[in-house]
Amino acid sequence: MTSAPPPASRCAMARPMPLPAPVTRACTPILRSRVTSHPLAYDPYHYYIGRLISQARAVRLGRPESFWTTRSLEAALTATTPPSVDGFDPLDPETLQCPYPWHRSLRERAPVHFVASRGMWFVTSRELVAKALADHDTFSSAFGLPQMPVPDSIKAEVEAIQAEGWPPVPTLLTADPPEHHYYRRMLAKAFTPRFVAQLEPEIRAIARELVAALPVGAEVEVVRGFAAPLPLRVIARVLNVPDDRIDDFKRWSDQFTATVGGQLDDAGLLEQARNMVEFQKYFAAELDDRRAHPRADLLSGLVTAHSMDDADEPLSTGAILNIIVQLLIAGNETSTKLLTGILHELAREPKLWDRLRDNPIDYAADLVEEGLRFLSPVQSMFRITKAEATLGEYTIPAGQLVVLVFGSANRDDEAFTHPDDFDPARPNAKAHLAFGAGIHACLGAPLARLESRIALEELAARFGSVRLGAGNDFAYEPSFMLRGLQRLALEFGADGHS
Repeated sequence: MTSAPPPASRCAMARPMPLPAPVTRACTPILRSRVTSHPLAYDPYHYYIGRLISQARAVRLGRPESFWTTRSLEAALTATTPPSVDGFDPLDPETLQCPYPWHRSLRERAPVHFVASRGMWFVTSRELVAKALADHDTFSSAFGLPQMPVPDSIKAEVEAIQAEGWPPVPTLLTADPPEHHYYRRMLAKAFTPRFVAQLEPEIRAIARELVAALPVGAEVEVVRGFAAPLPLRVIARVLNVPDDRIDDFKRWSDQFTATVGGQLDDAGLLEQARNMVEFQKYFAAELDDRRAHPRADLLSGLVTAHSMDDADEPLSTGAILNIIVQLLIAGNETSTKLLTGILHELAREPKLWDRLRDNPIDYAADLVEEGLRFLSPVQSMFRITKAEATLGEYTIPAGQLVVLVFGSANRDDEAFTHPDDFDPARPNAKAHLAFGAGIHACLGAPLARLESRIALEELAARFGSVRLGAGNDFAYEPSFMLRGLQRLALEFGADGHS
């Protein structure tokens, strides 16, 4: 059994790590799944992973990327399996709540580990995760965003909804070279250091407005009140979304991320499909407007771009919509989860807040970098092996689904001293892989850093102290890809004595 921690506790580590089965004794209470009772006992995770494995097998067999069908785990189960870590289930609710004890056991016993029940290989050491990220020829990204597939009971209804929109087109995160290079170069022209720097006054103005609305001496939920709206409004500014559509923008973002490594019941899947089509129709209309009336903005740049294969052929609406979805998720969720996690640490340790108050410019940057390492908002990313791969002493056959666990790599004690301690003075914090590495390194990393730094500076300028509120359960979102607190109640003080 997992015992509950004190209210102010976080998912913590015990050293040395017990083997073979990690003990999550000091972790926060497990969260309740968002999946409601299903009359057919449908397990969305098993179905979801089964479909991804089918896609991996299709890659191995040289079949088209659209070859999706439910098949057995035969391909994965016949692979050479490294030494097992008994009991590890990446999708177990307790593991999702506190994965770090398991990560340590995996790094120590089997840094490349095959989970037969899920049909996935987990890579957990920093060295091997970095090696896989650098080898994009072998570890392919061209299999689409890992979303929950639709059960047969509602498949026809979902497909009817989706038929009103545009099918997904592989672009940035979901493409390999040469397609990936083409799309990345296109976006890199927009997200230049100069462009990001020019956003600073507007980011600071948004942050000050949100900070001014936070109460002094009263409990406030900061995910909804601060950490989520700041990056959301910034990416909305980048995409020229008007203020009266911000609530819709937030709803669309929440729906998209709910299916990335998460769980939805039938009603949730139908709602997600409706929101996706609504999102697509809104931006398709905006793209049509830019074609007729170009402006000096990102959307106008995208509609005037040409396809990779034909200089006379404009970029398709489907491709542009896929790019916008990725910008929305990457430009919103990472910063929200990062900022929430850093505020949690500051509220747990008053001395950190005092240091931020004394030296906000330098210390805010240190907090952000250590927060990226320690929190790893993007916990993992999928790859599929296009050929047999060797990582360390382990061999992974072709056509296998591989999970690169950034959250584990960033707490590897071979790379970081006392990795389970939150230490903003850490000299090598920037060695983290929170934004990935190689050709798929996050293009929006400078913007995420800037948003978070400004947010901390503005909070420290107004409030003398911060402490945890009473209304916290410290429940994390049920996703092994995106990790962040669902809510965080804090109380800010006007002086240094909260």
